[in-house]
Amino acid sequence: METPKILSTEPIEHMVDRIGVDSVFGQPTKEGDVTVIPVAQVSYGFGYGGGYGHGLNGEADEDEDEVEEDESVSEGGGGGAGAGGRATPRGYIRIGADGVTYQAISDEIRVPLAGIFMIVWSVFWVTWTIRTLIKAVASRKKGA
Repeated sequence: METPKILSTEPIEHMVDRIGVDSVFGQPTKEGDVTVIPVAQVSYGFGYGGGYGHGLNGEADEDEDEVEEDESVSEGGGGGAGAGGRATPRGYIRIGADGVTYQAISDEIRVPLAGIFMIVWSVFWVTWTIRTLIKAVASRKKGA
């Protein structure tokens, strides 16, 4: 039986090597006496798989000689790997004559939209609950 090949983790290792200060803090920009350093939130996720096979009875084959004689034995395989990342701007650091300050970048539309969504969601469930109660009371009155 041939030994299964292990998937290469080289792309994931390369991505991990690239994670560093430059991923979170961008290149400083200087204009006059003021230096600005962009700041971001960086997130990465990784996944990796593997595997090989079993015989038809669901158990791993232990005797290789028996496997060669029995043509009804299943073979297996496997694989899988994945990685992803995201960088979201969060603000900037301003270094000037008056000191060092951090200025966050806020999304002025996201917060009100989340509030509107929560109101709509609450109205939906309150309405659904009231309709269900009214139907239950009406069906009880018909049955009584």
